[in-house]
Amino acid sequence: MTYSLLSVGLVLVVALITSLLSKRIKVPIVVLEIVIGILLGNSWLGILGEDVYLNFFSNLGLIFLLFLAGLEMGIKMFKRESLLIALASFGTPFIIGMILGRIYEISPLLIGVLLSTTSVGVVLSVVRELELTEEIRDIILESSLMVDALSMFALTVSLEAEKGTSCSSILLSSLSALALFAIPVLVRRTRIKKYLSKWLATESHFKHEVRFCLALTVIIAGLFEILGFHAILGSFLAGLIISEVTEEGDALREKLLGLGYGFFIPFFFVIAGAVVNIPLLAEGGKISLIPALLIAGLGGKILGVGITSKLLGIPSNTSLGIGTLHSARLSLIIAGAKLGLDLGLLTQPIYSAIVIFSLITVIISPMIAKAIMR
Repeated sequence: MTYSLLSVGLVLVVALITSLLSKRIKVPIVVLEIVIGILLGNSWLGILGEDVYLNFFSNLGLIFLLFLAGLEMGIKMFKRESLLIALASFGTPFIIGMILGRIYEISPLLIGVLLSTTSVGVVLSVVRELELTEEIRDIILESSLMVDALSMFALTVSLEAEKGTSCSSILLSSLSALALFAIPVLVRRTRIKKYLSKWLATESHFKHEVRFCLALTVIIAGLFEILGFHAILGSFLAGLIISEVTEEGDALREKLLGLGYGFFIPFFFVIAGAVVNIPLLAEGGKISLIPALLIAGLGGKILGVGITSKLLGIPSNTSLGIGTLHSARLSLIIAGAKLGLDLGLLTQPIYSAIVIFSLITVIISPMIAKAIMR
């Protein structure tokens, strides 16, 4: 019990340190959390190990991460160009990833989905720094959001498929899940939105609005588990529902963001880093997987997005920059890799290689994209 509490306290200290460091050295806070997790975990000091409390908070952090992704994304109408670029950004690396998975004999579907992901947070931060036309800026942001949503759904399907679930069961579960995604639309088009918005905007001493959001997230996440999908898809849907009854900058949203990024989510990323085992990666002969992932991951995004953007009439340098920017991966690929490890679909060395690959892309992709698009 004492060790567990100290471990939880250590993760919270790491969360504080990374929040202070991130602003000074201008490195994404998630990257710092993972790197410090690597230093404190299996790869070096071994301070953070297997612990029931840490695993519990880490799982809650993952669920909250996807809830906030849905909350911040919301339901939007997207341009045709954004949709086509998103399909290319998802499809090309997915196919290349499946081929790579077969070559290395590791869950082809899962590797394909992991390589198809894009870090919306990184894309958003880079777009804010560049002087782009409103149309190009919207296309970049919308396409990355769509890739995120596609990857999330594909991740849950691939996990079920790799576990050996029958096609008919996956199809039935998928249709049921898609039907549930009509809930945010129903909320928008009925009086529910008006009444729920008013009720959630009323603050109370006992914070009923926050309790409602937490209860909704856990219940829908549990419902998706019953349907055969991972809880992350349910928590994402809960976020979409709450996005319909709140506005950006609302007090409730700020409370939820503070609770998530201030407490739960750091546990997921620090523990995700702690599980990485670099010595085992070297001993297992899987280091060659890192350059292979870089070639497949960067090449797939740049090729698919670059060609599609060019065909849509976007200038060559901008097309290349969009493809490079889409190749940055972080939250979702880490989440997918961790789930794959927990389910026995990925080995420790392969998981470690994927995390290192992710950290490399999130560092080099924004720098290259900025140089190309300026």
